[in-house]
Amino acid sequence: MKRLIITHVADIDGMGGAILSKLAFDNIDIIYCKNPSDLNNKLLEIYENKDLYNYDLIYISDLSPSRELLEKLLSDSKLFNKIYLFDHHETAYDAGLNDFDNCTVRVKDDRGISCATQIYYEFLINNNFLKQTNLLDQFVELVRLEDTYEYKKYNRDDAHDLAILFNAIGKDEYIDRMINKINNNDNFFFDDYELEMINNKKEITVKEVESFLKYLKVLTIEGFKVGICFIKYEYRNEVCEYLINHNSELDCIAMFAFENNQISLRSIKDNSSARIIAEKFGGGGHDKAAAIGLSDELKDKIVYSVFENK
Repeated sequence: MKRLIITHVADIDGMGGAILSKLAFDNIDIIYCKNPSDLNNKLLEIYENKDLYNYDLIYISDLSPSRELLEKLLSDSKLFNKIYLFDHHETAYDAGLNDFDNCTVRVKDDRGISCATQIYYEFLINNNFLKQTNLLDQFVELVRLEDTYEYKKYNRDDAHDLAILFNAIGKDEYIDRMINKINNNDNFFFDDYELEMINNKKEITVKEVESFLKYLKVLTIEGFKVGICFIKYEYRNEVCEYLINHNSELDCIAMFAFENNQISLRSIKDNSSARIIAEKFGGGGHDKAAAIGLSDELKDKIVYSVFENK
């Protein structure tokens, strides 16, 4: 049986889908997407060139296609019972994607705020594709705590360190290391090399973040005080952390990462400014973390708007 998983390339929740798939299946292809817009484009491309028909099962994790595209795919008699969706974003929930068979969009449960890795893990276990272990439970919970920002609530810096490690060593090495760790240990821990990479990345991060914030501009959008800055995409969460730790008066930070064609938004205060602002410009996500895909037209408009008074 040939399977495909399409998952988010940008963070450890997206990586979780890839890691669990490699552990569960011998024959699995993986497509990584930057954001929902990228997902829509790639899904439509492999559908129109009929590559999607080559798979017996298709999993989508940590990103959701538009409702219109999902309806189109599920109306195809060759695909309607092959596509499974695992997501946790409020935007996907509000779009009613739970209405479709085999689509699970869960924002929270009794444990707390959900993540896609957690939802996909439960599916794999319940269908006997993967055996539940203590270490896998620990790994999935670390991903959940980091992706939902609940690591702060429970003082679990090790969850945030997992994301820092991913940014330090990159996608391929991160996936290989996590698979090796899960296959060969009973409990989750960072080895000496990983701790060194995490600590080195933390030192670099402070300097990078301060350099981005030197050119911060503040705008009022939808009644929220929004900071605007240009960043390297991998530092989006660290910029947010820095502002929170330095008692910023901003409601939200909007970070432009042109190399990733995305605006990442993070709520600085305890409000839903990130999602509200993202949805105003055609994006979406969580109350605390959201994103907007950048078209060339939107890039031009934004750069002009930000710098027109310079």
